[in-house]
Amino acid sequence: MKKTLSLYLSRQFLALFFFSLLAGIVLFVIVDLVENIDRFIDAKTPWPIVGLYYLYYLPYIVVLTLPVGTLLATIFSIGNLARHNEIVAMKALGYSFYQVLGTLILLGVAISVAGFIFAEGLGIPGYRKKELIKRQYLDRIRKARFTYENLLIQEPPDHIISIDFFDPPTQTAYGVRIERFEKNKLIFRIDSEQMIWQENQWEIPQGYIREFHEDKEKAVPFHSPKRFQFQFTPQDLLKAHWKPDEMGIFELWHFIQKVKKTRGEPERWLTALHMRIAFPFSNLMIVLLGLPLVYNRRKKSLAVGFGIGLGICFIFYGLIKLGQTLGENKQMAPFLAAWWGNGMALLGSFLAIRKVRK
Repeated sequence: MKKTLSLYLSRQFLALFFFSLLAGIVLFVIVDLVENIDRFIDAKTPWPIVGLYYLYYLPYIVVLTLPVGTLLATIFSIGNLARHNEIVAMKALGYSFYQVLGTLILLGVAISVAGFIFAEGLGIPGYRKKELIKRQYLDRIRKARFTYENLLIQEPPDHIISIDFFDPPTQTAYGVRIERFEKNKLIFRIDSEQMIWQENQWEIPQGYIREFHEDKEKAVPFHSPKRFQFQFTPQDLLKAHWKPDEMGIFELWHFIQKVKKTRGEPERWLTALHMRIAFPFSNLMIVLLGLPLVYNRRKKSLAVGFGIGLGICFIFYGLIKLGQTLGENKQMAPFLAAWWGNGMALLGSFLAIRKVRK
């Protein structure tokens, strides 16, 4: 009997979950299109490109709206059961509040894990392609390669490489200067018009070697190729202009390690890394928060349930954004900043569960 009740509850939940998710996605796309349609028109963007923009954006939208779908499914599925006295019947059959909670926790964990896998497999690659279209059209940049200008790379332990312009299709850097420092003093520099990536290393065809001794400079041209085993690759130069949302979790991790090696400030990226893990599990936290609010509410209408859901979503997303901002501005540790929203939801759910008539 209890297995039958669990299956019944799961079917009710999942039916409303997919409906709520679809409604959230449609609403998100409509609002975004209304906001950007004048920019698409001003940029004379072909409508097939607009379609591709939202096709690539769709997996990321799904990830963003999963918590909303989960919350609304929890509120409406349990709310409907309570309004029709089915919760009372379940209690009479020995199906307690904690068994209802256990069933929804399993569903919440499944949605959280699926959301994480979906985000890494489709959401991030799609978002990356969507941002490329955005740079090409909405940001009035005709070619994405023009964004890779004035690059500065710190190569441990004592080199700094500056690049005027990097061309991704040919994997060629132009206007290259390789500087070596000793005790914060420039002692050596290579100037070249080009640096080419081939056979997993950088090669400079020709240029000038400049040596600095006290107040004297010695410049010697060279015409035979020189090869360098730098740590950065063409992919790293592309990532220098990526947003955290354009990187997978492993790409973020490796990028953070390189930022640390160059003594950069990794807080923004660390916050994004921890949020990549924390955000999918907000689906579980939202189940824990939503269930006790409607479990015994037999007289509440659907409109009231919808209002409760909107209020919780507004507060929850506000807490997540607050934590992200504090983490990126180094006002809170990245781990705490990423899990701040989930932690508040867990605390709220614990307090609400204690008041439920079981």
